[in-house]
Amino acid sequence: MRTFWIIALWILSIGLLSGCGSSASAAEASPRAESAIPFTDMSHLAASERPAVPFKAPVFHQPNAQPVLPSRLVIPAIKADMPVVELGWSTKKDASGAIFSEWDVADNAAGWHKNSALPGQPGNIVLSGHNNIKGAVFRQLDQLKRGDEIQLYAGGRAYVYTVDEVLIVPEKHVSEQQRRENAKYIQPTPDDRLTLVSCWPRNDNTHRIIVIARPANLASSQ
Repeated sequence: MRTFWIIALWILSIGLLSGCGSSASAAEASPRAESAIPFTDMSHLAASERPAVPFKAPVFHQPNAQPVLPSRLVIPAIKADMPVVELGWSTKKDASGAIFSEWDVADNAAGWHKNSALPGQPGNIVLSGHNNIKGAVFRQLDQLKRGDEIQLYAGGRAYVYTVDEVLIVPEKHVSEQQRRENAKYIQPTPDDRLTLVSCWPRNDNTHRIIVIARPANLASSQ
């Protein structure tokens, strides 16, 4: 269990809550190249080298049903309209040679975290995006407030959510306990929700901004 948390916290601090860059100008001058290791190509890796999978794979009622991935995210309150792409993860080594896993990052798009929930399925749908580089699609998440509408499209259908919480949590120079607390926002949940994650503030990445939205029909009945 301790090994899982070490890997999971590496993911959280480096790549899971993505959308980070030292600054827009510096990052654009030196774009970061990332390549994902396909999910089906990990059999050759030792167990210690495989990334922790924070979510269970979606369960479909029909054996032959194909997953319908989200394709577009619209947030009218901040005039945001962007594509959504699927995100996987890569294994890497730090300066000391220790192996860790980090999520890949979507450029000019929101990234749906592979193995988080899907629209129309129960659980926590997690999307991450840059806040100050490569499209900065989540730059204005801090302008959202409770009650704002979010539309997530999948399979030609719009799933509507209503913002419930906008949270700012510290990320740099924090205790392991704080990192574990931060990690709970991207864990599986028994309720249906949409979670948007990015770095914050706009000119730095010392914190994470987390937007939690509920299905509109549930939010209106609460």
